[in-house]
Amino acid sequence: MEPVTVHAEIAEPSRLQLGEGSFWDAATGRLYWIGIEDRRVMWLEPATGEVTSLELDTMPGTLVPYRDRRVLLATQRGFELLDTATGALRPVAEVEADRTHRRMNDGKCDPYGRLLAGTMTLDEPREPGPLYRLEPTDGGTVRAVPVLDGLAIPNGLAWPEPDRLWYIDTPTRRIDLYAYPEHGPVGPLIRTIDTAQLPGDPDGMTLDAEGNLWVAFWGGSAVRCFGPDGTLLETVELPVPQVTSVAFGGPDLRTLYITSAATGTDPGDGLPHGALFRCEGVATGRPGVPWAGPGA
Repeated sequence: MEPVTVHAEIAEPSRLQLGEGSFWDAATGRLYWIGIEDRRVMWLEPATGEVTSLELDTMPGTLVPYRDRRVLLATQRGFELLDTATGALRPVAEVEADRTHRRMNDGKCDPYGRLLAGTMTLDEPREPGPLYRLEPTDGGTVRAVPVLDGLAIPNGLAWPEPDRLWYIDTPTRRIDLYAYPEHGPVGPLIRTIDTAQLPGDPDGMTLDAEGNLWVAFWGGSAVRCFGPDGTLLETVELPVPQVTSVAFGGPDLRTLYITSAATGTDPGDGLPHGALFRCEGVATGRPGVPWAGPGA
C-alpha cells in the first residue's frame, strides 16, 4: 500500500525565525507555539481567530500549560513559569546556569505530568548534553535531573505507553524507542526507526490515537506519519522546507497544527517561512499532558 500524501494550509502567517513547541491546551481552547530565536510565546484561539504574542527576555525552547492560564517554559535559564495574563516570568529550576553557550530545546510532559527537555549548544560544534526531567524534592520544590545523556539536538518526545518513550536526537536521523521507568534514567534502547533515506531530518513529534507517529522533518518540507513498526503511512507536504513541530488540536483533536522556521531561508522568495500551518482530518490525536506542578 502506497503512503498517502496530503497538503497543509496556513493557519497563522507570522514569520518566526524558529517557530516550535506547538501544544493544544484543551482547558483554554488555545493552540500555543513559540518562537525560539524570536523570544516569543504565541497562541491562537481557533474559536475566535484571535492571535496573541508575548515577547520574552530569554529564548524559550518548549512550552506546556500549567493552570490558570500559566504555562511552564524551558528557556536559556532553565524552567520558568509564565503568566500569560501579565507576561511575568518566575524561575522554577535552574539548568546549566554556568553554561551560557547552551539553551534548552524541545520537551514534553511524561504521562505523570513531569516536564522533560534537553539542552543544546547555540553554535557549532555541537557539544553533547543531557535530557532533563523536572522532579519534586522533599522540600516541596522541584529540581532538574538528567535522565539521558549524549544528545546533540534533543527534539521530539512521545509516550505510546507509560513505560515506553519515542525520542529524537535530530543528527542521528533516527526515532528511538526506549524503556521508560517511572523513576530513574531513561533506557535501555529497545528499537529504532531509521529515517536516513528520507529527505530532511526528524524534529518534533506527536502521536495519534492509533499509536502512529507524526514527525516534522527539518529541511524536508513535510510531516511524515509512521506506524509503530516504522512503516511510512502518510506524508503531509508543506510549501516551506524547515518544518519543526506538530500537535493535534481543536475540540475533537482532528486538526494537525505544524510550526515552521524562517532561519536559513531567502526572505525574498515569497514563501510563508515561519508560519503556523494546519491540516484537517488526517487523524485523531491524543490529548497533550500539562505540567502537574511541583508535587508530580
